[in-house]
Amino acid sequence: MKKLIEVERMENLFKYEFDISHDFKLNYKTNYGFIRSLCTKNLVSDINSYINSIKDYQNFVQIGIGGSALGATSSVEFLGGIYHNYINNKKYFVLDNIDSERMDFALSLDAKKTIFHIVSKSGSTIETLSQFFIIYERLKKTVGKEVNKHFVFTTSKKGFLYDFATQNSIPLFYIPEDVGGRYSVFTSVGLIALSFLSYNIEQFIEGAKTAVRAFRNGWQMPNDFTKFSIGEYKNGKNMLVMFAYKDALYGVADWFRQLWAESLGKNGVGQTPIKALGVTDQHSQLQLYQDGPKDKAILFLDTVSNKDFVVEEPLSLPYLKSRNLSEIMGIEMESTHRALKENGVNCGTIFIKERNEYALGALYISLMIATAKAGELLGINPFDQPGVELGKKYTKEALNR
Repeated sequence: MKKLIEVERMENLFKYEFDISHDFKLNYKTNYGFIRSLCTKNLVSDINSYINSIKDYQNFVQIGIGGSALGATSSVEFLGGIYHNYINNKKYFVLDNIDSERMDFALSLDAKKTIFHIVSKSGSTIETLSQFFIIYERLKKTVGKEVNKHFVFTTSKKGFLYDFATQNSIPLFYIPEDVGGRYSVFTSVGLIALSFLSYNIEQFIEGAKTAVRAFRNGWQMPNDFTKFSIGEYKNGKNMLVMFAYKDALYGVADWFRQLWAESLGKNGVGQTPIKALGVTDQHSQLQLYQDGPKDKAILFLDTVSNKDFVVEEPLSLPYLKSRNLSEIMGIEMESTHRALKENGVNCGTIFIKERNEYALGALYISLMIATAKAGELLGINPFDQPGVELGKKYTKEALNR
């Protein structure tokens, strides 16, 4: 039987392998809010139209916490590299912590050339509103009556941010009610920054849609990743290390860490996600993974290099002659993988064969599906976060006192 084109496309886009110890029965149903968000009518054209209206701005500042920032930031790093701000005219910055040093830097930017994207689904996130109030008051002093032109909000159709935006003619985008922050990268939460930086958000969404169609027709990667990770958890591996073997993937590991932890850590169960960077953490964390407690599963994540350099003259080290850096890095990853497996540590690998918007969209949605399936296996709701809500409640109570 001829393979469906979507399945073939994903098999050509990803190379993957997992040590699967439990063969769980998983279906291919995907009745999830984050998948429905891929089909939001007119969203791409509305965002691109808004970005065209601010084309003369130079700086973009994403202000949000957790899923309100991690998706946008990791996408920018994957597509533009960790030095994107040094090589592009359009700059991206993020305030996902309320450390005053970050605020000081944001306030040092040229306000007339800066747009601030305020993101909070509830419209009342304490950290986000604190930052917004400080910046708004400062900008009123520097740009005067033009202050509202320097903000765009993403929130729900209720709450403080919604009310403030409608009263002050601030551009407003929405997060669907059935999409949580950590699953929101395909909404305006993650798309506005990418469009500002001239990335193709239509291809980003199309990559995700193709991956969903492939999965519904039997493409294995999301389910295999779930079987690997939860199988290891059932075998006592209560930590999952995502070992990113490119700097540009380290942000993806950061995004995944929240997705996995906040979705699955509840009701007394959960697998702690850890991010690591290859080859850097071969010289810091690997000793523990290799010779420490056998309580970890390892996922290697890798992709192609946009640039490469050759060792032309290695002097007294002939084994390096004519080797390029990406080749050396790949050999180190394979050697680390081999050493871990020989020492009884089960591993998985995902290699992304393209580094573009389409591939990133497919990767994100695949990991989201795997997380939702993991919740089904563990018998928990992967879409709420009651522990976080309790902390928010106590914070508000303390501030009111």
